[in-house]
Order: sequence, then C-alpha cells, then structure tokens
Amino acid sequence: VIAKIVAAARAEAVGGIVAQSSSRGLTAAGKVRSAEQVIAVANSLGVDVGQSITGAQATVLSMGAETGSGWASFLDADVRNLAPEALGSQAADLAQRSANPVALDPGEYTVVLAPEAVADIMDFLAYVGFSAKAVDEGRSFMSGHLEEGLMSEHVSIFDDALSDHAMGLTFDYEGQPKRTVPLIEYGVAIKPVTDSYWAAKTGWNNTGHALPAPNPYGPMPLNMEMWPGEASIDELIGGVKRGVYVTRFHYVNVEDPISVLLTGMTRDGTFMIEDGRLTSPLKNLRFTQSAVDALYWCEGATRERRFVGTEEGACFVPGLLIAKFNFTGQTS
Repeated sequence: VIAKIVAAARAEAVGGIVAQSSSRGLTAAGKVRSAEQVIAVANSLGVDVGQSITGAQATVLSMGAETGSGWASFLDADVRNLAPEALGSQAADLAQRSANPVALDPGEYTVVLAPEAVADIMDFLAYVGFSAKAVDEGRSFMSGHLEEGLMSEHVSIFDDALSDHAMGLTFDYEGQPKRTVPLIEYGVAIKPVTDSYWAAKTGWNNTGHALPAPNPYGPMPLNMEMWPGEASIDELIGGVKRGVYVTRFHYVNVEDPISVLLTGMTRDGTFMIEDGRLTSPLKNLRFTQSAVDALYWCEGATRERRFVGTEEGACFVPGLLIAKFNFTGQTS
C-alpha cells in the first residue's frame, strides 16, 4: 500500500480536481490528504500490539451560479486509487446540474440515497445503537429486540476489520483482537459490539471494540459495512416513479437515540426523480426520519460500494432505495 504522496504530487492532484470546475466557470474548494500512522497498545497485563495504517482522502465542493453546488469524496487505504479528474468532474457535473433549484413540498417521498448519505445513517446507528452499553442500558433500538426483524431483508450490516478491503486497526484500544460481528442480518437484529468491561457485564464475548479510555460511549464499531445489492445507482433511480435523489446530508443530529430519529438537511446535489430519471434540481430539504424505519423501508441497494469516513473509522456502503422518507421543510 502506498501511504503518502509528496507535496508536489498532492498539488498536482488538487490541480486535476479543481480544473474540472474552473474550466466550466465554477469555483472549487476541498482537500487532498494522505497519511500513515502507527498505533500501539501495551500494558502490564502482557498486551503488546501495534499496527501501521494508511489512508488517502480527497473532497471537493464545486459551486456555480444560481446556488448550484456539487460534492464528491474519495477515501481509500491506497492513494494510487485516487482519480483526481474523475472526482472533480463528478462534483462539477452536480454543480452545473443543480443550478436554479425549485421548491418541493414537505412530505413522505421515495428516496435514492448516494453512499455519502447512507454513511451518515450508518454512523449514527453505530453512535447510539450498536454498543453493548446502549443495549444493556435500554437506550438502543436493539434493546429487548435481539433476534427480531427490525429492518428490510435487503439490509445486512457487519463490523469487519478483518476483511481484505477493510481500513483501520485489527485490534481495539485495549489491544484486543477485533472480531467480525454481524449486527443486522437480512433485517434481523443480531448483537452489539463489546469491549472487556461490557463483555464481562453482559456475558457476551469480547468483540474487541474498545475506544480510547476514558469515553462515555462504551464500545463502538469502526469498520462497518453494508452488504451490496444487485443494481446500479441508475437502475435504482429508474425504478422510482416520483421521488428524491440525495447526494449527501449535512448537519445531522439525533433527536431520539432509541429510535435513532435523525434531523438534518440535504446538500450539494438534491434532485427530483420523475418517471425513472433525474429532473429538476431541488432546494435543500430538512428531514426528520428514524434511521431504523428508513432501513425498514429499504427496497434495494447498489452493487458498487464506497468508503466514506476516515482511515480510523470508515463505512463501506452502497447506495440505497428507500420507499418512505420524511421531509419536513426547506432550508433554502
């Protein structure tokens, strides 16, 4: 794995990204970053482990006239997989296409979520739902519902730091080896992740998911992935009579941790879907939606998956088709 590129190569990558916007009269902002870090854990109990992890990130926000904006991101363990021109073109295309947005009435719509938006849902499920501490204390949607079907059969979520494509550490911050943990299988709630304390308290096996101490959260999954589906993103869109396409969310917060009720906004590429194709760009929408309920109404996923996040905690996710998603207003 190639971890780093010299400053001149980063500048060249930035140039390739930005050129896709500047050549069209758009403005671009973003970053290109590559890093390698070594994390080690040792203690008087005989724990002595260490690992080097690498990551390359790039983001670009392209902005044009009439409030048009577009976003694209890249994350991978290997910087050689970055394609600057393609990334810049993706954002610039969205910025051009999203100029002169129109208003959409609040209500419940079918949505197609790009991986960037799906990753936000996954992150909040990890944050408030997939910890043994939250489950044991009755604060998780899984509390009292293990082995029950809570989501669509199209949804399977694992935490797997051991897969060939995983990013990040293969041990936790207590130095314990991580295990592959099925969190949701075909919509059924299986189990949360644990650390040494919560494994001893609950009687579940230690899955190796301790965060740096002290922390108020308990164990947390940092290598989540959702199983892919069989469609392309265009095929998901093609199956929608009337709905909304969302590139990404912004300023997402939790209103109710037990139902994982989220509120936030769409941003940088939101479009009406009509008769199976993208039509009018939309003004940004505010949503208030339970992540668990959204995934209950999941009707399909893309074959292609993407990393979203950081090298320390990356989701590997597809795009999703959600039959019911609640928009409560507009933000612009």
